[in-house]
Amino acid sequence: MAATLRGVSDSSTLDLALRLWPEARDRGRVDDPNALDELLATQGRPGAPGYDCGLQRTFACFAPDVEAGLTLSTGERTTSDAEARFIAHVLVTRTLLAAGLHIDDRVTGAMGATYGLTWTVIAGRHDRSPLALATTLWLVSLDPLSDSDRPLPISWDAACFDDPERWDPEYRLFSHYDVRERAIDWAVYVSADPTRREGCSIWTIVEPLLRLDEDNRVQLALAAYAQAADGPTEGVGAAAMLERGRIAAMLQGHISLNARR
Repeated sequence: MAATLRGVSDSSTLDLALRLWPEARDRGRVDDPNALDELLATQGRPGAPGYDCGLQRTFACFAPDVEAGLTLSTGERTTSDAEARFIAHVLVTRTLLAAGLHIDDRVTGAMGATYGLTWTVIAGRHDRSPLALATTLWLVSLDPLSDSDRPLPISWDAACFDDPERWDPEYRLFSHYDVRERAIDWAVYVSADPTRREGCSIWTIVEPLLRLDEDNRVQLALAAYAQAADGPTEGVGAAAMLERGRIAAMLQGHISLNARR
């Protein structure tokens, strides 16, 4: 495995998504659109999160018979097979959205599956890690319909959503706006206490939030993150620290710009 500013994994699918990510993020497109087909081809395959309970819209970055793991570009390492599979799916979806495929039903279905597994649970019933939830903020920030009341395409018939302790079977209609509100509320909530985001660098949360800065709650959260310590850096490599520094500079630029207004 080769460490780069794009992150580390033992998945060729995820490595492709991470390689395409910087140009998709910064330019809104990729030079080789055909490479996106390679990512789309992994949808609904064995090893994808939720595959065993009926989800068909998630991306498989790891074979079902291997122990999945990855390291984000900001240095955090996943702590379980399930977490790695879920985050890898989100990172593939993120690249596809950023590259302009937000009009593709396969990509909106992947986004809906992500939200179904996270932000649609009953309040207080989250069992995803802060790192997993933080990565989904990118989908919210890249969604051109994030302020829309259009219903999200979530496959509620999948057995994944049959647990009444986590999902309300009488409340199945969620819009893009509903999810954005829940995600932003979480980002603000964890900004107030570092124990609420244990295992997740503040910079993983900050970068997508910078794209949602028209919301007053986001402004408050960004101000809090600008003053917060990121926690221990033992074991974090230089490449990851450079990536954190890149995002820190973006945040400071944002804070300085707002101060001059």
